[in-house]
Amino acid sequence: MRLLCSVLLWLLLCAPAGAEALQWYAVPAEAAPLAAAPEVRAEPASAAAKPLSSSAQRYRPLIDDVARQHALDPMLIHAVVQVESAYRPEAVSGKGAVGLMQLMPATAARFGQTALYDPRANLQAGAAYLDWLMNRFGGRLDLALAAYNAGEGAVARYGNAIPPYAETRDYVRKVMAHYAGLKGEAGAAPMADAAPVSAPRRPRRAAGGIGDMEQFWRLFTGGSPRPPAARL
Repeated sequence: MRLLCSVLLWLLLCAPAGAEALQWYAVPAEAAPLAAAPEVRAEPASAAAKPLSSSAQRYRPLIDDVARQHALDPMLIHAVVQVESAYRPEAVSGKGAVGLMQLMPATAARFGQTALYDPRANLQAGAAYLDWLMNRFGGRLDLALAAYNAGEGAVARYGNAIPPYAETRDYVRKVMAHYAGLKGEAGAAPMADAAPVSAPRRPRRAAGGIGDMEQFWRLFTGGSPRPPAARL
């Protein structure tokens, strides 16, 4: 026993001074797989905006200016002009609507314009009328367009809803579809047939001119003084 202890002591004393003591390492568990990189989902691309025609480009600076004066989207005015007259300032309907935005003289006179073959005067009156209608119907674009076609009295008579006239419904769809295309949207907002007016109103501008002669025209004719675009 003494011999064994002496041998062990001798081995310890003879070990190199710089040797490191043995260390025990736990066997590492299998490394967890790297987390997958988060999937990057591309936002759905909106439909490309429909380019303005060469005729529209001709009137673009003027329409931009008029739209700014009346706090309207220029693309909305472009949509109305396209459907109403296809940008023909000389256009006259069978019922006497005139110019780019196909205004009846009595309607234009309400907003202080009489030279309806002049593009600026016509656009000024049409934009002012659209602005007035948007205020009249609480910001509802579909109702404002219906009133632009059939008259605000017709929209009011049907409980602030789009009147059940085929011409008017077709007109609203065409303008809203063209407007959506110009903005690069997928499609026009659906028409609410009898939805109440609920959008907040903007401050209304007073209509100028000689009075609401268009109301008398509607009562006299029993319908809308606004012709469909196809009859130009």
